Amino acid sequence: MGRVAILLAAGAVMIGALGGCGHGAGAAPSPSPAGASAARGQAPAPAAPTVRTISITVRGGKASGETGQVMVPLGTPLVVSVSSDVADEIHVQGYDRKARVPAGTTASVTFTANAPGVFEVELASSKLALLQLRVS
Repeated sequence: MGRVAILLAAGAVMIGALGGCGHGAGAAPSPSPAGASAARGQAPAPAAPTVRTISITVRGGKASGETGQVMVPLGTPLVVSVSSDVADEIHVQGYDRKARVPAGTTASVTFTANAPGVFEVELASSKLALLQLRVS
C-alpha cells in the first residue's frame, strides 16, 4: 500500500507542475525578439558602438573645441569634424586619414579607432596641432 501512496503523490505533483506551465489562455506575451533568440540558445546580437564626434573650430590660426588630449576606447567609431576659416587639410597621423577643408567650411574624417596609441590630428599645410587622440 505504501507504493500506491507514493505513486499518487508523485502524480499529484506532476499535475500541479503542468497546470502552472503557462500554456493556458492567461499566458504572458512572448518575450522580445532578442530574448526569444537567447531562449533558443543563441546569444543576442551585441549593440553597435556609439559613434563619437570630436568637433574643432579653427579661427585666426588657433584651434578651439575638443583640443588637447582626447581619450577614446579602442574600437570606437569616430568622426573628427573641423571648421576652418582658411583652406587646409585635416590629417589623422597613424591612421593616415585625410580630408580637405575649404576656407569657411567644415569637413570631417571618419574612421574606427582600432589601433591603440597616441595619434596627432593636425591641419597639414599650416602644421597646426588640433588634438592628440589617445586610444586604449
